[in-house]
Amino acid sequence: MGGEDVSGHFVLRVRMGGSQRARRSAAKAALRSCAGALALLLCPVTQSFAQSVQQPRLPLPGLPALPALNPLDLGGRFSPQQSRQSVRPRAAPAAYPGPSAFPAPSANLGPPAGIDGPEALPPPLIEMPGVLPGAPSGDAAGIVAPELLNGQPLAFPGESLEEELADPALLFAAPPPPQKLNPYKSTFFQKLSLSADWLGNSSDPADLGITEVETFLQVGLPAPIIEWPLLVTAGTNLTFFQGPTVTDLPPRLYLAYVDLMWLPQIVRGYTLLISVVPSVFGDFTAHQFRLTGKGLLIVDWIPDRLQLVGGVLYLNRENIRLLPAGGAIWTPTDWSRFELIFPKPKLGLRYNVGAGYEDWVYTTAEFGGNTWPIVRSDGVHDFFTYLDYRILAGVERKLEGGAGYRLEAGYVFGRNVSFTSGTGDFQPQDTIMLRGGIVY
Repeated sequence: MGGEDVSGHFVLRVRMGGSQRARRSAAKAALRSCAGALALLLCPVTQSFAQSVQQPRLPLPGLPALPALNPLDLGGRFSPQQSRQSVRPRAAPAAYPGPSAFPAPSANLGPPAGIDGPEALPPPLIEMPGVLPGAPSGDAAGIVAPELLNGQPLAFPGESLEEELADPALLFAAPPPPQKLNPYKSTFFQKLSLSADWLGNSSDPADLGITEVETFLQVGLPAPIIEWPLLVTAGTNLTFFQGPTVTDLPPRLYLAYVDLMWLPQIVRGYTLLISVVPSVFGDFTAHQFRLTGKGLLIVDWIPDRLQLVGGVLYLNRENIRLLPAGGAIWTPTDWSRFELIFPKPKLGLRYNVGAGYEDWVYTTAEFGGNTWPIVRSDGVHDFFTYLDYRILAGVERKLEGGAGYRLEAGYVFGRNVSFTSGTGDFQPQDTIMLRGGIVY
């Protein structure tokens, strides 16, 4: 018993005490055996997967193409590193049995069912605007669908206008209606105006120069309905004289008035214009209350194109009490308006138009003057009457609601200064006139 124990212990020590080089050689041989067995087991799977991976695919736009990988090519990746102390050559690997020794791959290009692995997917479909769905790649990929781009038809140079429109019926649609400015506002407040005119005296102290400044405020009231408005205008006029030395005139005169103008439309297309103007005239020393007014009938003969006007003006002056008035207002086009009305005709042409405004050039004629009570230099009360005739040309901008501004220049002739007493009458020289005004 004692000898056997000693012998067994000796054998174990001999085996454990072998050289280190022998242990390394044994480990390498075991690794090679395991690798060969694993390759034999996975060869059908890896061969089928390699064929599926090597199928040609379309590269995604903007991504570089990746080289094909062979999963069987593991050369040197798992081979053990040679030891610096090892001088023995590496044992030759087992011979590869060849493809004929393995079963043929399955018809589907992927790993067999039940074995997890990457799934072969079709390349992603990238839709481009205007490119026909399913169009082939390559040269045919540049074909552009002419129907829609972002939901809108494409239009190229040389195509007809009909192809650029969503609805061809728009080609025959009626144009938008022309702009029509309303001369009145739809509020209580209507207008606020300031104007001034100047008549020269040719630098002759014996002649008569005149400067006038007028302002007024206008409001509107229903009377009794909005379609029958009552316009109330309160205004003042100041007249300043330069000269003359041939007769005695006060340096300034004034006029204050309230114009009550009613516009009832008694029958469709027939409108009355009735105006009553109580006024006060004077030279700040003498004063006179005087009533003036007018009555006109306006017939809308051709709506928006032709209106007929007829009536009478009550001036209540020393030289003119009543004056007939009438004529026609003809608007042949949207850019022309001819007010052929006595005693103040006006011919206008529109040369510019924009959103909410119109620019006009016009010519007009009128007669000016009035009658004022005055106190002469000797203290005698008298009535002074001035009369002239004017031809003017001007430009104006019309705005919505009757607002706007104007500039005028013209020639004044037929001037006459007269007194009720007959003392100091004379005829001033012809002159020029400048006038400007603004209406808000």
